[in-house]
Amino acid sequence: MNQHILPIATFTASILFALPASSAAIYATDVEGTWTATTPQYPNVTGVGTSTIKWGTPTYYGYQSGYSFEGYAPPSFQIEEGSLFGLGKLTHFNYPITGSSLETASLLVSMTLTIEGFEKTIESVFDFEHWETVNHPQNGLCPNGGYSGYGINYYGCADRVTFARNAGASEEYVIGNTAYYLDIAGFFYNNELATEFWTKEKRANHALLGGILKSRTIQVPEPSTLALMGLALLGLGARRQFSLRRS
Repeated sequence: MNQHILPIATFTASILFALPASSAAIYATDVEGTWTATTPQYPNVTGVGTSTIKWGTPTYYGYQSGYSFEGYAPPSFQIEEGSLFGLGKLTHFNYPITGSSLETASLLVSMTLTIEGFEKTIESVFDFEHWETVNHPQNGLCPNGGYSGYGINYYGCADRVTFARNAGASEEYVIGNTAYYLDIAGFFYNNELATEFWTKEKRANHALLGGILKSRTIQVPEPSTLALMGLALLGLGARRQFSLRRS
């Protein structure tokens, strides 16, 4: 099985509505993620315009906190229609810091598909909200409901990453008599479509961006039909010219 295909148990609804697949060879040839905006801005957050942003004054071996997005292409990989596949990986690097912290960020993900030699670039934007919590609260209770020093809060209170799709250009496009549509589903955490996750201090956490490609056959007029339409248009033009001469 294609190593980029994700478990589909959580995506059953979308698969049920997928249309019959075409026989075309489809490849993802390029997937990139670029952080386009943050709050606060530079110099409190660095890396805007790249695939990685960082913030905070390090207090643990010089490590800053940060977000990174790694696209899974290149190298190119083949996509199976109707199967959920991974476009790339979002990583949250969570380390103890002081000073200013990230509050919001926007990620532009672009993907190039190649279908029977034709290329199409699709873009989607994802908005993030970041909650840099106090590591050791006075009452010992962390914002996620657990106590500091236990479980996910073992090294201090976990931080929260919230993500939502803002806009996408996953429009339908036509090659021959087949229309294709890429649904960029969103981020998956623990094999579930999610809107947030919590990351343990001094650790990295990951979510996968998933998509599903659908296709449908469209009706293309037969050459004989096109010829008849052309004759009809010529006849209409001739009648119009005759009418103008008589007037």
